[in-house]
Amino acid sequence: MRGYKSARALERPLTMRKQTFFLTLLLLAQPLLAADSHSARTFFPDFYSDQKQIWTFPAQEETWKKPHVWLVLGLSTASFSLDGRSAERLREDESFRDFNEALTSSAADIAVAVAPLALLAIGEISRDQDFRSFGWKSCEAALDGFLVATIAKAATQRSRPHEGYDFGFWKGGNSFPSGHATVVWAVAATTASHFGRHRWVPWVVYPLAGLISFSRVSSGNHFPSDVVFGSVIGFAIGRHVVQ
Repeated sequence: MRGYKSARALERPLTMRKQTFFLTLLLLAQPLLAADSHSARTFFPDFYSDQKQIWTFPAQEETWKKPHVWLVLGLSTASFSLDGRSAERLREDESFRDFNEALTSSAADIAVAVAPLALLAIGEISRDQDFRSFGWKSCEAALDGFLVATIAKAATQRSRPHEGYDFGFWKGGNSFPSGHATVVWAVAATTASHFGRHRWVPWVVYPLAGLISFSRVSSGNHFPSDVVFGSVIGFAIGRHVVQ
């Protein structure tokens, strides 16, 4: 009995040391685990979760109890009133020619598509955990926005402005919503939310997203409502990915 008690007495300090060691290890690893909330390992599960929440959002009862949802929906719907003569005058304004050529060129389109991948590459190369997480968030938001816009385009089939219809839904087109606006606002909102501690970031990314979105109207590629709805969808996606 005495030998048994001695063995148990020795085992208790050893067990406590093991527990202390693993607890210390867990506390030291916690910052890394938090920073790795978005990574290659979690990308597709996060993306699936995003899509599930995006498409079930309108069916949730709580959605329509939020006043800001009605406000945003009302203002977005009001943008259809700009799709007629107002948008036509803007498309015909020659003063925007250089602006349109710069922001709607093939190079600009490539830059929009490559930007999230570039941010991801910078994060992976730098091995900075915070920027690496941001890179994965940007790609996730961009892919979310691209898929939502693509499905919405296929469902609405709205014609482009140059095809001669003021509204033109279910005419076989792919105008609604603007894919460019959706993606750039998704990435902009992700950037502003992730780096919220830096007050200057929103003042850079949101105006840039606004300029790109505006160019989709002034160049004649989209109606104003295409851009407004795309911007709202993208903004909501970017905020969701981070929060």
